[in-house]
Amino acid sequence: MRRGLTVNTSKSEVMHFNSRSCSSLPTFMYGDVALPEKEQFRYLGMLVDKHMNLKVSEEHAVRPYMAAQRRIKEFVHEHDLKNRPHALIWLSKVYGIPAGMYACQVWGTEYLREGSEFKSHLQKRQLCSLRRFLGVKSTATNWPVLRECGQEPLQFYWFRATVKFFNNMLNSNSKTLCQVLKADLHLADMDESCWSAHVSKSFNGMRNEEVFKRKLLSASKIPMQDFLGDLRYRQQKVWREADALSPREVNRKAVTYHHWCGVPLNQTGRTPFCIPSYLFKDLDKGVMRNVSRFRLRAHCLKVESCKWLGGSNICDKCGCAEVQDEKHVLFYCNCCELCELRRKYKDLFIDLFKPLHTFAQLPNTDFVPFLASFHVVTNLEVNAFLNQDSYRFSKFSRIGFNF
Repeated sequence: MRRGLTVNTSKSEVMHFNSRSCSSLPTFMYGDVALPEKEQFRYLGMLVDKHMNLKVSEEHAVRPYMAAQRRIKEFVHEHDLKNRPHALIWLSKVYGIPAGMYACQVWGTEYLREGSEFKSHLQKRQLCSLRRFLGVKSTATNWPVLRECGQEPLQFYWFRATVKFFNNMLNSNSKTLCQVLKADLHLADMDESCWSAHVSKSFNGMRNEEVFKRKLLSASKIPMQDFLGDLRYRQQKVWREADALSPREVNRKAVTYHHWCGVPLNQTGRTPFCIPSYLFKDLDKGVMRNVSRFRLRAHCLKVESCKWLGGSNICDKCGCAEVQDEKHVLFYCNCCELCELRRKYKDLFIDLFKPLHTFAQLPNTDFVPFLASFHVVTNLEVNAFLNQDSYRFSKFSRIGFNF
């Protein structure tokens, strides 16, 4: 012990790592004082238990996140922002996420791997918050909910913090810390349970995974911008897979959302998602909820309701004998209610309908409020229709998405 160092025994405690209840442990004495035993302790916001169980740390990290969400809720109530979902989403991103990251996530390497994006309890809580902002039920799938809110998985922020932590350790002025890092890097060749081995495996699935692994194990700095671009590209894999699938051939919510509803992605995959324009509109809470439900396939159309109610997915409003999905009710269903709605807002449909009617050589009437089955509307046209930013479309949304 260094000369002049004084230990405050009234604030000192002892923890025996990896001990069991049946272990015979001596009482730790400091001078004439017996120090009390603890099974957990907190260090820089991280809760550590005697078995080094990171699940305990993760559960502890949920508390500040939920406290931040409560403060966001109070702020929204005080400033009357209930009908401003974009404000809720932004506050959650800049205030809620940092509250759930403090100190411990650089050790949560279990959640950095490809395919582990939604295993964390904290990630599940974040998704619950986002679903509540949108007003959709729990059946709305994870990836579309994140994209609709312009958010990225918490894995993105945790992995970024881990790489930044590694780069900073390389330049640390603490010789002890540098020696510990080098020892851990040497262990990675023979022990898959060490921190460096976990981080190395977490690069799997990235375009430059071999480059990042080599830099990590050779104690070289990892270029942050290249890494973030690759990480974001890996997390957008679900959308690249959806590109090759058709919404009407594959009944998957992520595929339908990607082709028909999602704001188009940046082709480089290096930028975050954009929030759709309707979330910035001054819409009633009920209207906003209906639009979100429609876009995320959390509605009551037959294509979805037949999964839990049973029965057919064929439209029962018209005699077209087609699947009642989003595309059908927007353009093809010829029931009186929807035809009247299209007539009322024909300015939204006329540019899309007129060329198809002309091509099919239909009579030159003022406006035909539905398409026949042989008329083809592409996925891009459906997406452009649902993502248009206009006042008339906002008014149409008040009625047109009430399914």
